Amino acid sequence: MSPARRPRRRDRSVVTDPPADILRRLRPIPTTAGPPTTRPRDVSGVDPDGAPRHVEVVEAAAPVVLLFLTAVCLGCRDLWSGLAELHAGLDAVARLAVVTKSAPEDDPASIRELAGDVTSRLGVPVVMSTPAYGHYRAAAPFLVVVTPAEVLTEAVAWGVEETLRSAVTALSPR
Repeated sequence: MSPARRPRRRDRSVVTDPPADILRRLRPIPTTAGPPTTRPRDVSGVDPDGAPRHVEVVEAAAPVVLLFLTAVCLGCRDLWSGLAELHAGLDAVARLAVVTKSAPEDDPASIRELAGDVTSRLGVPVVMSTPAYGHYRAAAPFLVVVTPAEVLTEAVAWGVEETLRSAVTALSPR
């Protein structure tokens, strides 16, 4: 059969779904196989104004969701703008804390602008701590759900809805 006479096949490489529908179906990629091996550790550093900041993890009364973000990460933008929604969704089950890299790797003025009034209004701490990135092997956007006894999950943070779903699932009784 000549090329002109071949029956036409549907080109499967053409995307017909709207981008928002595609993004809703994506799921985060776990960064490890099997249960996390990272041990819980408190996060210490400074807030964007340079004041010492500490997030208690090891002696905490409630689980903590550590959300690793940066000012320059495009994938972090919706998470920055969704901090109030994340805080509200976790309110009954865990505390939320944002961890960024220390200056000069991350710009304190940009972090302050991105966090907005969430720190003062809702009490969500923002800690600039490059050592925490190293300990939790994080690359923004990254999510770690941790109790004093163990790290329950560590994964790529993918949008507000999926990040909230991942955290709540990790905190659900097994």
